Amino acid sequence: MNNSYARLIDGMCATLRTEVLTRLDDEFARGQVYGVINLLNTFKVRADWSTGFLLEQIAAQQQALDAIRPLTALPLPADPLPLATPVAELLARRDAGNRALETVLAWLDGPEATADPERRAQVEAHLRRALRAEVDLELKHAPRPLFAEMSSGKEG
Repeated sequence: MNNSYARLIDGMCATLRTEVLTRLDDEFARGQVYGVINLLNTFKVRADWSTGFLLEQIAAQQQALDAIRPLTALPLPADPLPLATPVAELLARRDAGNRALETVLAWLDGPEATADPERRAQVEAHLRRALRAEVDLELKHAPRPLFAEMSSGKEG
């Protein structure tokens, strides 16, 4: 039976907490172990095996691009996302979405956008929602930082 990537990381973190930290008396060394635990928790949600984060990023991008497309003459991507998409394709799709959002930013400074302030405001609103969604996803998928533990060497 195979364990999931997340379960393997959780096991490593648990072992570091119960087997390594309990045997360390030096605060600096303990802080370093907390740093490793923090890094492992970050890997858990950002590794190639964790497609959930990428799928959420792509969905947020696509929602904004779908709303912006009818407001502009820009050729923005509108591809449906197959359910069993390899991670490399998800990364490429996310990057293409980022490039499309950059195109929208450039459009906002162009003559077509400045000629129609109401339409420009609508596009800006959709773009802001997409950027807020990106930040929200980053925060949602970032493990709680262990800064206090790393600096003190003690469980927070």
